[in-house]
Amino acid sequence: MSNLPDLTRLTVKELLLLEASIVTELRRRELVRTSNKPIGDIAEHIVWLARGGVLEPTSTKSHDITTAAEQRIQVKAMGVRSVAGGKFSPFRSDDYHTAVFLVMNASFDVVEAWEVQAAHITENVTLSAHVRGRQPTLGQVRQYGTDVTAEMQEAYARINAVSPAA
Repeated sequence: MSNLPDLTRLTVKELLLLEASIVTELRRRELVRTSNKPIGDIAEHIVWLARGGVLEPTSTKSHDITTAAEQRIQVKAMGVRSVAGGKFSPFRSDDYHTAVFLVMNASFDVVEAWEVQAAHITENVTLSAHVRGRQPTLGQVRQYGTDVTAEMQEAYARINAVSPAA
């Protein structure tokens, strides 16, 4: 095992790129069927760094972050492989104030980030019986959202700048 890289010295972006390479090879070997990514958890951390407050436990229904001003934020993320379909994971509850949507490219850079008021999602995204929720498209997010890309890129740069072991 000594030929393995010292993961403690890799940045977040390097870890994500390594994970993507591993999943690609496992798919090539037909050992896994999906390319699910940890970008959802990373996205939550990015928004939490940008907005502050409390990063809620994973079991919390409806939102991921509660700010100091008691604003409840739901976080959604999409990787480049998902952009072609252009749909984010569904909202199955509306007990949040805003949602922040992050889009990452194949190099795991935040290339787009949008904040959408909960009311816009409730009013403009059709409730789907198939997914038991409202599943906004990237186009809808762009249409109803406010661009917060620079803010989220700055927060991501903070977690990617230095690895924990450095």
